[in-house]
Amino acid sequence: MKVLKTTKKETNSLTERVYRELRTAIITGKINGGTRLVESNLAADMKVSRTPIREALHTLSLEGLLYSIPRAGYIVEEMSDYDIQDLFTTRMTIEQIAACLAMEKITEEELKRLEFNIQETDEVLESGLTEKMTDLDIEFHGIIYKATRSRTLFQICQTLSDHTLKYRMAMIHLPVMSQKTRDGHHRIYEAILSGVRSNVNEAIQSHLQLAQEDIMDLLERQRHEAFIATDTRVLMPVEHGTNLSPKKGGQ
Repeated sequence: MKVLKTTKKETNSLTERVYRELRTAIITGKINGGTRLVESNLAADMKVSRTPIREALHTLSLEGLLYSIPRAGYIVEEMSDYDIQDLFTTRMTIEQIAACLAMEKITEEELKRLEFNIQETDEVLESGLTEKMTDLDIEFHGIIYKATRSRTLFQICQTLSDHTLKYRMAMIHLPVMSQKTRDGHHRIYEAILSGVRSNVNEAIQSHLQLAQEDIMDLLERQRHEAFIATDTRVLMPVEHGTNLSPKKGGQ
């Protein structure tokens, strides 16, 4: 097969595209935690050379979304309960800083966008089309991140938010969860309008604590359901050498 030469600019663009596609698949849960990613397989699937794949995987590992196993490839990071608690504790602290800074620098236009976002959320809740909640959630927090006027803070907040995205996507479409998200956003909006730092801190803390608790509950239910699904038979003590194969007729 003839390999076409590419310029450095084209290579960088290709690497960026591969990186974005893989990152989106990971943070949305399309690629599950624990999945092994191999350069050659990904290159064949994405119809690119191994170079942009290798560079993209390396970048994703630096972000903590993957971890490398020598001579075996990369594994998609799967967070433990402790990891999730640690993530939300860190995110809460950082977002309190961001929201307080945003409160001081936010424009009238950005406040209107926050208000409109909440109005759209109300319409979604009334219509029952809660699959739109993920985009509205991302947009709401993104407005606040940008209002900090800090590129560094924006990137940190965005990264921490992305790490929880696949869990939020798994539950935010549920009516009860959608309502909780809407109420949390409204409290944050009202706190920013108040201009009182303590109000902002309390609103962020309440919103993220509820999100963490809901995600932990979701994971616990999933583990329980997975256990029930795999526990299809009752294991009874048997004597050594007993044939465990099921008998004909299902008995």
